[in-house]
Amino acid sequence: MFVTVTTTDTGNQPLELAPIVAEEMERWLRETEGFEGFVLLAGEENVLGLSFWESRETAEHHGHARSQFRERILSIAGVQIESVDDYDVVFARLGAGWRSAVES
Repeated sequence: MFVTVTTTDTGNQPLELAPIVAEEMERWLRETEGFEGFVLLAGEENVLGLSFWESRETAEHHGHARSQFRERILSIAGVQIESVDDYDVVFARLGAGWRSAVES
């Protein structure tokens, strides 16, 4: 598994905007072959978007389209991209209740 982490500076945008942007990104990404999931982590000044892919090759194959969409949606949201970093997932264990914890 492979993950791309996008770090953004939220500026003065309200935190309530983050789930709306995340839902739009996830809706678009889920139509992409090899997409495995999306997580958004929000702090006071930064937001991290983690997109999960079945492999590095799959993520790279869709890299150009992903980059264009990411830049467009974040520009519309009024946030600035600070960095985009790629990682191989070498370990993950999530409990069965993790999804319901973030949906409530």
